[in-house]
Amino acid sequence: MDKEYHLKNLNNPETTPEQRLASAAFLKDFIPPLEKAVCEIDLHIHSFYSDGYHSPSGRVFEARQRQMKAISLTDHDNFDGYPEALRAGKILNIEVVPGIEFYTNRPGIEVIAFWPDKDHFLKWLTQDGGREFILPLKKAKQKQLKQMISRVPECMAVHGLTAAITGEDIRRYVRHGVSTKGDISVIMWQKYGVSLQKKGIAADVKDFQARYTTRDDQLNVPLETGLDLSPVGIVRMVRQWGGLPGISHPTELRKKEGLGNAVLYEIIRELGRAGLQCLEVDGWRNSICPETGKHHTRVFAGMAAAHHKRFPNRPELILTNGSDDHNQPGEGLVLGSGRNRNLDPAYGRFQTVLDLRERQRQLLNLH
Repeated sequence: MDKEYHLKNLNNPETTPEQRLASAAFLKDFIPPLEKAVCEIDLHIHSFYSDGYHSPSGRVFEARQRQMKAISLTDHDNFDGYPEALRAGKILNIEVVPGIEFYTNRPGIEVIAFWPDKDHFLKWLTQDGGREFILPLKKAKQKQLKQMISRVPECMAVHGLTAAITGEDIRRYVRHGVSTKGDISVIMWQKYGVSLQKKGIAADVKDFQARYTTRDDQLNVPLETGLDLSPVGIVRMVRQWGGLPGISHPTELRKKEGLGNAVLYEIIRELGRAGLQCLEVDGWRNSICPETGKHHTRVFAGMAAAHHKRFPNRPELILTNGSDDHNQPGEGLVLGSGRNRNLDPAYGRFQTVLDLRERQRQLLNLH
């Protein structure tokens, strides 16, 4: 089998993890590097086990091509990609930090979490793995997503577009079926992107996600579950699981809920009381904060510092980064670099991985 076969196989959802790992092992000596990433690490990316486009092996392989040192695969609401991702990390000499990203019952707040001590993570995943929470959540999400898809024709008709999502669309445009709201956005953009732009409905897939997929007055429907999906509840649950919970892409609070810095700081304070350990201060969405005139990354880092000064007995928040790269066609994001290389290398150093690992070991008394 030649190089072209392995390149195609590396991100093929119809092959097995074993086959994809074999392709990664083969390709590491034959594929030239890509453009070097801005950051040594990227702690917020996705694979096709949620709404990403590439395999866990492919994600690790790309990190190697971009001369990075570590990634965290933070698929939505599941750990399904980790048996493959961790093995790929060993093959390709890339540190893989186990992670996950949870939607909450607030559209502007998602909780990202890390388990940097892999031995502890694998033991927990085998014995528990949060299945009492994750399995009913998956079932409820499938019902929700089916209802959302049924709303597409009526929702888009209001905006002057005739549109629908079919079973063939799902097979064609997403890799493991519709598992997240992001998958609906991807299908809509792949199928109707040109029309969505021409009609001024959305500028890109991320814009469509924010303006339609996540809004109750558009495509979103309530998730019917008895689970505690509040940000506080999920932070507490992650701590019970031995993980390090954080807030991902804080800019979304303003974009999706119209709320500013004062509310974000109060959320950090509230979640800090519940056990928050991290804050994703640097991401591709960051630009100039309209309230302060400063760059968002500096604003969020300042909030973390102010929180520590106000609550010195709480663990100091670890400042993380993330491209939120899904490899979706037309997305415009790059692993370890963000959009147009706008990630800040100061928050993308490998030392952050060491800091996360040390924090988890301290909290779990693993020394």
